[in-house]
Amino acid sequence: MDNRERSIVELSVFAALPESKDQLREALLAAKKNEISREEIYESFLQLYLFAGFPAALEAMRALQTAWPAEGNVTVREPVSYPDFLDRGNKLFERIYGKNASRVRDGMMKLSPELGRWAMTDGYSKTLSRPGLDVKTRELAIVAVLTQSGWERQLGSHIFGALNAGAGEHEVREAIAIGAQENSTRFEASISLMDRLQKS
Repeated sequence: MDNRERSIVELSVFAALPESKDQLREALLAAKKNEISREEIYESFLQLYLFAGFPAALEAMRALQTAWPAEGNVTVREPVSYPDFLDRGNKLFERIYGKNASRVRDGMMKLSPELGRWAMTDGYSKTLSRPGLDVKTRELAIVAVLTQSGWERQLGSHIFGALNAGAGEHEVREAIAIGAQENSTRFEASISLMDRLQKS
C-alpha cells in the first residue's frame, strides 16, 4: 500500500473501536499534516456504519470534525436518480464478487430478503459506490475492519473484493496486519482464511 492507502486503512481501524479514540485523534492530525485527502477519510468513515455500526461512524465523524474541521459547508453530493443509483450498486457488486455474484446475492436473499435488499441498496448502491474514494482503498479498509472484528465469512468476501478491485496479495496481507492490531491469533486466522480462499 502507498502512504495514502495505509493512512486511510489505519484510520478506519482506529475509528471502529471506542478504545482507540486517542490513536484516532493522533492519526487524524498526522493525516492532515501529510495532506491525505479529507474527503477520502470522510468516505472511509461513512462506510463504517455498514461494518462497525452507526455509533462508530458517528463518533468517527465527530473525531474528524474536531481534529480537522471542514472548511465552509460540507459538500453534499448531487442526488442520483433511483435507477442510476441501483445500477451503480449492481455494477460494484458484480465487480467485488465476480463470478460468485449471483450465488452471493441468492444466498443473502435466502437468509433474509430484507437484509439482501438492504445490502444492495444501503450497502453497494448508497454507500460503497459513492465517488470520493476508490474501490480498492475502500475494500482494503473493509478488510482491516473485518479482521479486527473477526467476522470471518464477511472478511472472506471482502478479501476477494479487494483482490477483484486491483489490490495485490501483499496489500491485502498488509490490511490484515493493520486490522489485527498486533493480535497474532487474529492475524494468523485471517491469513489462513485468505490462503484457503485462494486455493479453493
